[in-house]
Amino acid sequence: MVKTFKHGGGGGDMIYGLATMKSLGGGILHLNIDAQKMFYKSLLEAQDYISDVVYHSMTADKWREFAVDYNLDFFRGQPFNGGFTILECHKMAFKVDFDIELSWLSNVEPKHVADIVINDTGKLRWEGVTVDWERLRGYEYRSVFVGLDHEYTNFCKNRKFEVRRYRIKDAMDFAQIIKGSKLYLGNQSTGLAIAEGLKHPRIADLYIGKSKQYPKGSNGHWQLNRELLRRYVDEG
Repeated sequence: MVKTFKHGGGGGDMIYGLATMKSLGGGILHLNIDAQKMFYKSLLEAQDYISDVVYHSMTADKWREFAVDYNLDFFRGQPFNGGFTILECHKMAFKVDFDIELSWLSNVEPKHVADIVINDTGKLRWEGVTVDWERLRGYEYRSVFVGLDHEYTNFCKNRKFEVRRYRIKDAMDFAQIIKGSKLYLGNQSTGLAIAEGLKHPRIADLYIGKSKQYPKGSNGHWQLNRELLRRYVDEG
């Protein structure tokens, strides 16, 4: 019998939940997420463990009553502010054991747009404090920014960087340019979740206090330095 799953939060949280879905054998994914639902369609349908994606527009009360085999929102009941990542909270919530250092996103063809892909949602959402952006000085011409109009404007103004902007079509396009780059750099948002799912070389600009997206694996970091730029960008 095909298993059923549901997720009703943000897109980034949903991407992390796919690791649990894969570990439980996959099946049908029901979504009631608070973002443009079609944005994720092509990336989700490319995953072998997702047999179908069903979209809903339910009130919170009706969504709670919507019955499935696995409610991926249950990870929220775990103590992630105590130093645990979203993936670790999933393992605790569903009592499953999977290697959080392994990729769970596949069938993504790399598309090279720039050596460094940046997403920074800034002060409006989970502004990171662990990355010294001055370290990126001199790499602007090898970078592109992905994000909304106000995010791009704020990044150039507040971080004092002038980089090209790349307008993505959807989450698959985002995943492809991340995979086609040498390094991904971003704060806690959808882009970081995708980079983590791919286990692509990545640096997370973390919001201390509610940090739940610490990178896991040899290519994951949360501070930027010249050694990492040399390893991934100059020599990679």
